[in-house]
Amino acid sequence: MVRLRAGVLVALVFVLLGALSAQVQAQSALEEWAKQQISEKTGIDPDLLATLFVTDGSDQFLIAFVYITEEVLQSDLKPELKEAIAPYVGQRALLSLVVPTRASYFSPLEISFAQNGLVYLVGSDQVHPITEDFAPGQLEANAVSAGVLLLPAGIDENRPFEIRYRGEFRTTLSLQGPDPNRSSAPGDSGPLSGFLLFLLQILLLLFLFPFLIGI
Repeated sequence: MVRLRAGVLVALVFVLLGALSAQVQAQSALEEWAKQQISEKTGIDPDLLATLFVTDGSDQFLIAFVYITEEVLQSDLKPELKEAIAPYVGQRALLSLVVPTRASYFSPLEISFAQNGLVYLVGSDQVHPITEDFAPGQLEANAVSAGVLLLPAGIDENRPFEIRYRGEFRTTLSLQGPDPNRSSAPGDSGPLSGFLLFLLQILLLLFLFPFLIGI
């Protein structure tokens, strides 16, 4: 009886791990889809972009990251946004945009970077708000918050590095080309990812794109 119960428990653990793995893969594919959509609308090279979808308790939002280069200033971003990020060209900086699907707590200080097994926390001196709400606090649903993050000195931008939120939610930025571990399209990802895809479409079309390019 004990062996039978242990066997059932082990089987249940494998089922749960399989479901979690499938959900992570589906979310990764959705984030890749969002990155491609942003690239197509703005004209920014997708290699300069990364996206992260955060769902944690009552907090739910999309974070988009753009590595700031002269090429980005030649994109279809709104003139006022280009003006805000222009001083950070060549400064190893990321334009960071947060779009909540519902009222959520967000803090740029909960963003961290990882590379070669080392994790680098973000200090307040690395955070430069563009909108006033790009700071620790509550964000209103569907209101875009924007700021600039300076990369830690230990990060080599010529190699892929992870961007994390609360340590748990992670994406990879690879400025030299696509990350082979990420999917290129959402595909058939099941009911949960289908709902996330719907949320992403609403966020991008109604809120993020108007903020980025003024449509």
